[in-house]
Amino acid sequence: MEEQTPSIRRQSAAEVFGRLADETRVEALRALADPPDERKSFSELFDAVSMTDTGNFNYHLSRLVGSFVAKTDEGYELTYAGRMVVGAILAGTYDAEATVAPIPLDWDCLQCGGAFTLGYEDGYARLQCQTCDSGAVIPIPPGALDSVPVDELPTAVMQWYRARVQRIRSGFCSVCTGRTERRLTDGVDPEADDPTPSTVRFECRRCGTVTTLSGATLVTYHPIVEGFFREHGMATDRRHPTQLWNSIESRVQTVCDEPLTVEVTFGTDSESVSARIEADGRVTNVERRH
Repeated sequence: MEEQTPSIRRQSAAEVFGRLADETRVEALRALADPPDERKSFSELFDAVSMTDTGNFNYHLSRLVGSFVAKTDEGYELTYAGRMVVGAILAGTYDAEATVAPIPLDWDCLQCGGAFTLGYEDGYARLQCQTCDSGAVIPIPPGALDSVPVDELPTAVMQWYRARVQRIRSGFCSVCTGRTERRLTDGVDPEADDPTPSTVRFECRRCGTVTTLSGATLVTYHPIVEGFFREHGMATDRRHPTQLWNSIESRVQTVCDEPLTVEVTFGTDSESVSARIEADGRVTNVERRH
């Protein structure tokens, strides 16, 4: 039987996004999102915008119908694309700027034991060791940090990071939501003077975006391993993985060169959990041992 895939009809991106180039249309979209999941009549939408001419408003609304707005017998409602546009507006993804000067964290660098800071600029949260400059850069829209007190900023960033890693683990591109191909590209060389982490590479089939995760990070967010950490008092949505590893025994080793296979183990005095990462990037053989 011939394999079938969904049929997707594409329109000109320039033409579609050009339909948003008017404040009245943006007002209409925002009105349809408040409250969500509630259809609105033409008159309700007209009353919600600043335009005073119904004929002109009808023209602007018609430009949205089909792409961002659906017209039903009960009224108008947002399409999925419309919801995403409103979501991006509320998140400030395209039209907002935010800056947070580096704040000190009670985190110790896994590499040198130095102190970490967390700052935010240009859409990226930056974790950085003040001694050796190691750290992480995490893309996050300004809206995710809106109204978050400074002392809660690290938790908010880590919750976003966990959600992002889970999407990547599930095989979806964090940029365009396309499907990704994964593979284990680097193991761990115990003889190296400065050992580098094992690396799993995720490449989007659609846009080509490449994202990498260390093997230890990939395993940390496996459901069974997360359960292990939580049962031992370590919340995976409040600390960066390196901070979890700082307070537990951890080991990453290459167990086979051909095909490349890596084993990751985390342990306490009473229990350990281990997993293997295969050459194709799959996490297998997850086991907890007492």
